[in-house]
Amino acid sequence: MNKTEAEICNELDENTYKTVLKNGLEVYICKKKDFKKKIGMFGTKYGSVINDFVNIENNERIKVPDGIAHFLEHKLFEQEGANALDLFSKIGVSANAYTTFDHTVYYFETIDKFNQGLELLIKLVKTPYFTDKNVLKEQGIIAQEIKMYDDDPNFSVYFNTLKAMYSKNPVRIDIAGTVESISHITKEYLYTCYNTFYSPQNMFIVIIGDVDIDKTIEIIEENLRLYEKDYDNKKEIKNVEKFFELEPQEITQKEIVQEMDIYMPQLCIGYKLDVVKDKEIVKRSIICDIISDLYFSKITPFFEEEYNKGILSDVVNFDYEGSSSFSHVIISAYSTNIEELKKDLINYLDEIKTKNLDDEMFELIKKKKIGDLIKKADNLNVCYRRIIDSALNNYDVYEDVNILNNITKEDIKEFLKLLDNEKQVFSILKQK
Repeated sequence: MNKTEAEICNELDENTYKTVLKNGLEVYICKKKDFKKKIGMFGTKYGSVINDFVNIENNERIKVPDGIAHFLEHKLFEQEGANALDLFSKIGVSANAYTTFDHTVYYFETIDKFNQGLELLIKLVKTPYFTDKNVLKEQGIIAQEIKMYDDDPNFSVYFNTLKAMYSKNPVRIDIAGTVESISHITKEYLYTCYNTFYSPQNMFIVIIGDVDIDKTIEIIEENLRLYEKDYDNKKEIKNVEKFFELEPQEITQKEIVQEMDIYMPQLCIGYKLDVVKDKEIVKRSIICDIISDLYFSKITPFFEEEYNKGILSDVVNFDYEGSSSFSHVIISAYSTNIEELKKDLINYLDEIKTKNLDDEMFELIKKKKIGDLIKKADNLNVCYRRIIDSALNNYDVYEDVNILNNITKEDIKEFLKLLDNEKQVFSILKQK
């Protein structure tokens, strides 16, 4: 019998149950009483920045082509003589998958076909089918996808920001890789990555909905036994050893300007930060979310001033991204006058670093953020994110609620000091 631990969050009126199966697979079940919709997710702690590692099968270090995690996601949705999306559709279930910098997830949504959807999801993830022919076919499909994103303004201005900040870290490269890099992907590389990163101890299953906890775990185990002959033989858990080139603290270049056929010019200001781990990642994300509302929302004097000048029509986005290998802030906006907005933003950022916070406004924003968490708890397509983040970064499922409740004005001020002008970059997208 597996030991199931419950994490209870009274503030969100929600419970999440976690168990680790015999094969090392983590299972999270977020109980949503009386909800009709159910979501099942099967994920791996493997994303695009991981391309240098020790093959778990032979203990030899290997470097694989960029974009292989995303390529693998595509191929697992293709079975011999069938497409996964078609198989899900036949039983009346909606399904999809996605790859990020640090993880890949396959998922389905349903109201009344949950057990069938879960069984099919496990089958698809546990039965890879790679051939020379289907790899070659996929190279053409993904090459077209890469070229399509190269023509996307939002994509271009964002990745130019990353390229300006980073010189070594793979975060600077498109998650799908490049047309050149994917041309080197083979079925042998795919099986190597699959066997290493799709091993149970590197994976997780997340279930959201009003399901029977014990019955769901039983279904998962029964189906895993179909594809893992030694499932019931307890074995030593191996951690995948990964390698990253040492990233310099300095930025790569100060500014990248690109011209495209666009309606409105875009500006991104990036700040390269020191890398943090575990709870500090979620804390930085929450701090930046508060800063965004505190200093850049439509109720702020800054927005009103820039709007009245006619150079800003929508809010400025202030976002944090971080993992165990990269960490940065990206501030982005559309503007009719990029150079004027750039100058105003730089001056404003320097000003708020030294300016005292308004106590009343700070507490108001915090209450709003707590309200947002409660609201998001009722959205099954959002609340799973908390569970995946905790699985990736090794902290309690509801740690974000605790951190938000304990955020202080001093936390905000200390974080703003990290925005060093020496590590500041600009990405500008101009009209051709």
